[in-house]
Amino acid sequence: MLSSTPPKQLHPPSPSPPRRNSRLFFTLFYTLSSFAEGGQNAVLLWLTYALTSNAFLIGVMVVLSYLPAAVAGLLFKRFADRGRANVVARSTNLTLSLVSLLLAIQHFSTGDNIPLSITVIAASQIVLSFAKMFNKAALNRLVRGAFGKEDAKRLLAASQSASLIGQVIGTGLAGMALAQGWITAGLLCAALSYAASAGSLALGTKGYPGGAAASSGGAAEAPSPATRKPQAIRWNRGLVTVLLFSVPSSGALPFLSTLLVPLAKSVSPGQPSYYALLNIVTSAGGFLAGIVLSTGLVGSRRVLRWALPVATVLAPALGLLDLAYGVAVIAFLLSLVATCHVITMQVLTNQVPQDHEVGQFAIVRNVVASLAKAGFALAAGTLAGLYGITVPYAVLAASTALFTVVWLVMRPERHIATALDD
Repeated sequence: MLSSTPPKQLHPPSPSPPRRNSRLFFTLFYTLSSFAEGGQNAVLLWLTYALTSNAFLIGVMVVLSYLPAAVAGLLFKRFADRGRANVVARSTNLTLSLVSLLLAIQHFSTGDNIPLSITVIAASQIVLSFAKMFNKAALNRLVRGAFGKEDAKRLLAASQSASLIGQVIGTGLAGMALAQGWITAGLLCAALSYAASAGSLALGTKGYPGGAAASSGGAAEAPSPATRKPQAIRWNRGLVTVLLFSVPSSGALPFLSTLLVPLAKSVSPGQPSYYALLNIVTSAGGFLAGIVLSTGLVGSRRVLRWALPVATVLAPALGLLDLAYGVAVIAFLLSLVATCHVITMQVLTNQVPQDHEVGQFAIVRNVVASLAKAGFALAAGTLAGLYGITVPYAVLAASTALFTVVWLVMRPERHIATALDD
């Protein structure tokens, strides 16, 4: 039975004050990781279509980057708080670096073997899915243990902007490499970037005890994270609130991305540059969201109260307007408010659970978000194929309106009040 009061948080001694260069290395880690992921994803999806001319396989590859972790996360969540968080986070990125290197070697040596190439690409997407799952859990533990509450909030918000910058640059450079036929070079670049991100994290966590809060001098030494027996999550309404309201914004962003191509063709036929413009403005909206939240210009309470209602108004306009620049502005604003909501839910994922639950809860939330992303993206493509561009955005507006009503009726804000700011 769920308790009606917010969970009583454990209050270990405050973490050591974070050094400025620690925040810099953390931000660099997020940037390099997203640079590698964005570039490699662009190369692999392009290569899949180039080898098979089958658009359905592209969808399969996207699903493989989400669903395996969603399924396995529920099985392995009890192990999410085991081990040293900094070691786990570094190891996942080193694993991804090795996978990228193997992809480059396979393409260079046997790239003309289509069945083998598609199998290797699919396997790499599955590894990416698992790596992101464990990586997010470890990073949540690490940030929670190494930074104070306010510093952690600012870092998580800034990391979203850093990730978007890395992803945009990585995707852009990958496009240039593909234009020149430098597929192997693009994969090698991803391998080096993943390895560099692991090195950056090692420098950023130097001096911290593996993401676990240090024990006080007078208290008995706590068990190390590697030997501590995992404890099950004690569910309460605050945790359920975070999971439930992670769905609309986590799904809205891939929904928007999936519809960018048909939207561009509908508004500006025969103009590939307009599709590029929509990609740029939606990325810019996500980048600005990170800045707005990390600098405190908008508080998390306001985001939770207004982001979904604003999205409900903006979404149908995308399907109704024919003005190219007007559509670009609305796409920018919709990406901005949706990303603000996503970042706020990511912060709550880090701040609402008790200290020993952070890793496990991060994995459970990743399961929910992954299912939402896959489901919303599949719905967007299906609806656009059957009914054109207007109906999908109407459905998106209906879903955000539904969650807005649930928020107003349930009034769950009181269950997560201690983790919110104005």
